[in-house]
Amino acid sequence: MEIKLYNDVVFKWVFGRQEQTYPLICFLNSVVSYDLDDCSDTDKSKFSEVEILNPYDVNEPFTSEKQGILDIRAKDINSHEWIDLEIQVVRTSDYRERSKYYLAGMYRDQLKKSSWHNYDELRACYGIHILVDSIFQDKDEEEFWFNHYRMLNVRTHKPLMNHWNLYYVELNKFLKCFEKAKLSKTIEEGSKNIMSFSKELELWSYFLGTIQDNSKPLSPVLSKIKGIKEVFEMLQTFTKDDRLREQYRLHEEFIRVQRGEEARKERLKQQYNKALLDLEQAVKAKEQERKAKEQERKAKEEALKRNAEERKAKEEERKAKEEALKANEEALQRNNEILKVSVSSLKTAGYSNDKIAVMLNIPLKEVESI
Repeated sequence: MEIKLYNDVVFKWVFGRQEQTYPLICFLNSVVSYDLDDCSDTDKSKFSEVEILNPYDVNEPFTSEKQGILDIRAKDINSHEWIDLEIQVVRTSDYRERSKYYLAGMYRDQLKKSSWHNYDELRACYGIHILVDSIFQDKDEEEFWFNHYRMLNVRTHKPLMNHWNLYYVELNKFLKCFEKAKLSKTIEEGSKNIMSFSKELELWSYFLGTIQDNSKPLSPVLSKIKGIKEVFEMLQTFTKDDRLREQYRLHEEFIRVQRGEEARKERLKQQYNKALLDLEQAVKAKEQERKAKEQERKAKEEALKRNAEERKAKEEERKAKEEALKANEEALQRNNEILKVSVSSLKTAGYSNDKIAVMLNIPLKEVESI
């Protein structure tokens, strides 16, 4: 039978039973030690003995109401540190907020409701989230399938007590990153190549992210990890249990429907965003059209104003010319009258016409006409 280990039923059956916790401990240690530069044996075995606080119950009815709460909550018996292990198959837009909420709840749940003064009893919490799809989808996140978040000082980057730890392992991104980058050599196995990984979490991620066929032997590369080998052997028991197989099938159907629903929501979201964008563009175009018409109206008003000013200037120029012409005519008339008076006076004084013409510097005929 081909098995998807990231199916919630299989995942919790494998990692959520108190009678067989070694694979869980092995996997948890591979996660928390992955980003340590020089990982000592002590770091690799941070968790040595855990108590599963919500163990898998084979007799519990597997209903649709239970589909979304198949996390594994555990507590390290020696350090009393708490762990929340989640598997998420279908990407949801609010998962990052949800994971922080779970971590905060786990930290708060350490203290009894009646106790408010024993904060020194609080221990570190680890929220470990295995994601089939990617929730970090920005272009600069394409090559980072493992993400570890802590509460850090923004200036010194020093962590605050290391009490809050959030880990995200993105399986599909992991497979794409390592296939694309070819970070390590490949090992020939039959007709296909399997990557050789340098760290334990990489082997676990490959194991969890690929479909396992328990009718075939486990890859020698994966067999090197005792926890992975033990899980593969556990699958033999799982596939022989009719009730577990049926739960697996039902959950696969549930996931198929859920993926369809999420895809429908995503399509509706895209349609809404497109409609919103179209509306914004239409409003923007309408506003630009209004501005263009307003500018055209202003241009026409300014042109009319300029024409009116030009007409006014021409009218003033015409009036000025008329006034100048009238003034010239009046001056000419006054000069003629003065001339007549002067000629008449000279004639009365006994001057001849010739003498008057010379004296006034005017034509003789003009003197004779007066």
